[in-house]
Amino acid sequence: MAKKKEQKHSIPNITARNDRHAQQDDSSVKAYASINIGGAFAVHGIKVIDSVKGTFISMPSNSYKKDGKMQYSDICHPITAEARNELIDKVIEAYEAKLSEEQDMDDLSEDEKQNIYRRTCSNNFDNPCGMRSNANGSV
Repeated sequence: MAKKKEQKHSIPNITARNDRHAQQDDSSVKAYASINIGGAFAVHGIKVIDSVKGTFISMPSNSYKKDGKMQYSDICHPITAEARNELIDKVIEAYEAKLSEEQDMDDLSEDEKQNIYRRTCSNNFDNPCGMRSNANGSV
């Protein structure tokens, strides 16, 4: 009988972003993240969870009851260990970068924060500060 060849799968480029922090301080869910896989597929609603065992991620899932117990089933997930590790690393890196960025902002004076806000807004000439336009197109 012929032996099966072990296939090597290449991992597509994965980028991650921290969408928002959880609002409840007493929750183990600390943030929600999104990933982009190879510029072709996006996954939203990934939870960053902090527990006594450390920080980990939870993929978006459906919940259901089976034999009276709540069960969870991932909607999507990495197939290989390499892809799983890459995904976890990217999401945790994005979360930690956002925490660091927010800490840096907390350390700034109000004047420094205003200067950053003004520079950010002045770089967008068509729509300063990302303001929404009204029905006639004016901001």
